[in-house]
Amino acid sequence: MQNEKRESRFEFLQPIVFLALAAAVYLIFVPRFGYFKDDWYLMYAAGTRGAAAFWDIFAVDRPLRALVMIPAYSLFGADPLYYNISAYLLRVLGALAFYWSLNLLWARQKGLNLIGALLFLVYPGFLSQPNAIDYQSHIFGLAAGMFSVALTLYAAGLPRPGKRVGLLLLSLLSGWLYLGQMEWYIGLEAFRWLGVFFIVQRDEKRLFRAAWESLRRVWLTLLISGGFLYWRLFIFESERGATDVDLQLSDVLGDPFKYFLQWLAVLGDDMLDSTIRAWYVPLRRLTLGFSASDWIPALGIALLTAAIWILFQRRKTPRDGDSGGGSGWRREAVLLGIALVVFGLLPVIMVGRSVDFRNFSRYTLVASAGTAILLQAGLSFVSSARWRTALVSVLLVSASLTHYANGLAHARETERMNAFWWQAAWRIPHLGQGVTLLAHYHGIVIEEDYFVWGPASLVYYPESTHADYPQPGVYAVLAGGDTVEKILAQERQEFSNRRSIRTYPNYRNILIISQPARDSCAQVITGAQPEYSSLEEKRLMQVGSFSEVEHILTAEAPHTPPRIPFGDEPEHGWCFYYEKASLARQTNDWDEAARLGDEAMRLGFAPADQVEWLPFLQAYGMREDFDALKVVALQITDEKVRGQACVIFGELEAMSSKAGGWFREEFCSSGQQ
Repeated sequence: MQNEKRESRFEFLQPIVFLALAAAVYLIFVPRFGYFKDDWYLMYAAGTRGAAAFWDIFAVDRPLRALVMIPAYSLFGADPLYYNISAYLLRVLGALAFYWSLNLLWARQKGLNLIGALLFLVYPGFLSQPNAIDYQSHIFGLAAGMFSVALTLYAAGLPRPGKRVGLLLLSLLSGWLYLGQMEWYIGLEAFRWLGVFFIVQRDEKRLFRAAWESLRRVWLTLLISGGFLYWRLFIFESERGATDVDLQLSDVLGDPFKYFLQWLAVLGDDMLDSTIRAWYVPLRRLTLGFSASDWIPALGIALLTAAIWILFQRRKTPRDGDSGGGSGWRREAVLLGIALVVFGLLPVIMVGRSVDFRNFSRYTLVASAGTAILLQAGLSFVSSARWRTALVSVLLVSASLTHYANGLAHARETERMNAFWWQAAWRIPHLGQGVTLLAHYHGIVIEEDYFVWGPASLVYYPESTHADYPQPGVYAVLAGGDTVEKILAQERQEFSNRRSIRTYPNYRNILIISQPARDSCAQVITGAQPEYSSLEEKRLMQVGSFSEVEHILTAEAPHTPPRIPFGDEPEHGWCFYYEKASLARQTNDWDEAARLGDEAMRLGFAPADQVEWLPFLQAYGMREDFDALKVVALQITDEKVRGQACVIFGELEAMSSKAGGWFREEFCSSGQQ
């Protein structure tokens, strides 16, 4: 009776502990997350064309992703908060389905199965959870795949064939759905078939007999991988090189032995990443530069996750046993874990990709299930319940710290991105249609052009400029590659059709906006009078003279960044006064620029980047306000900025000879020209 009560309490508390642990790990920073990476073009296209835009977006490589994103956008709209909550719930559902599968395989190991499922839930090697809009399909696909496997395993254990059909049909549909999200998830099929074999082998001890019986019981699920691969290889034509199987494997057929050896080398390294390094490498990288104020709450949350686990352990089931055959379940667990890691990574490796905790942590997702099973098997050798609880707590703390640091990094990226575009909006009332932006965000790598034209379009051109397909009102080019050479050569516009979104970047039509350092403001470079921070990127300085502020429409009504995704307007600190003074300078409104400078100094504001004094210097010089000039000049100690003030203002024709003489005397006396 006592054991039955503990069993009942254990069953009741299971979903609660999953929800609680996942909430502590994934939800702390959710209200502070905005758009990341591909979210920018996804939400721009959906905002201009509605949810139906996802049909065209994903038609080029993974059309079934639209089946997830269309209802998601219909429910959540453009708000990243709801996508993150959805991703959290999907992670929990996927882990519960994984736990169900483990219990179907090893029914007498519920305590250890729970450990494996929880470690899978909080696995620290996957770092794209905050990117919940774009990764909605990844996380949904993982959950669908786990339910498909669990349904198959449940059906395999039923004695009567008639009861299996409905379950296998559901497994078939969810199987096609999960592979349609990410084709490289196909490694989960190793989980399905090995799991079925283990279940059947307990009744059919002979190897070949068990294999045949496994096939006979669940043959219908062969249509999951077989049907999908037939469609993918022989019917569907991918327009994207990264997902075009024929293109990816064409070189392999020319020299298979060479590529086989390469795959083995990468596989070995990726296996170490997925199983061992995932528990400390991301944590070490993400916590570099952590201050005491960062560590205190991080440790608090980490200890909370451990406490949830320890308290739950007090209400656990009776001691785990064996599912028959002594330590046979361990052999099965090790074999299944290794198979999931290997087959989870191979589809990725075979198309030239590998695990990278900075950019490609998603490739650990299938392997993470194998890692959890291997850890579960390893922990089964720890006979002391206290030591086992302690070791699991250490793993949970590591995962929790990693996800906390990852969430904090993403929250800060959102804050930096939002601040940049609010400052840009203060400086730029409106942008001329068709302008090409060259931007630099401090601390945010601009990997694709839509990292710039996406937010700019949401501010200035939220509606498509073309009736038949998404076409942003402004474009962008990356600062790297051959962009500098193309601008210097004044090359004409290019055409890009990315997932039905058409852009026409023009190297003769450039406007540069840069944030050179963490505490710098967003600085618009004026080509006719370029001024550069001491920390400015050299590449931008090479082409600064081509930046045309004429594309800033100063007479238009100001455009306010929408609250989603840019948040509420920040407090008006130094950057507000700098941006507004820079705008006033562009329109030659020297009185307004000087007034803004007076007010900023009265409020005690000052720039962290001294080049931002220059608009005020010019305004005071044009008004011959020498008292204010002297006050500002004392603030400028950066020799590079002083040198620019000497060159620019000392010879500025529009400035009076008296003011010009003052600038030459004040800033040129050191001989810097």
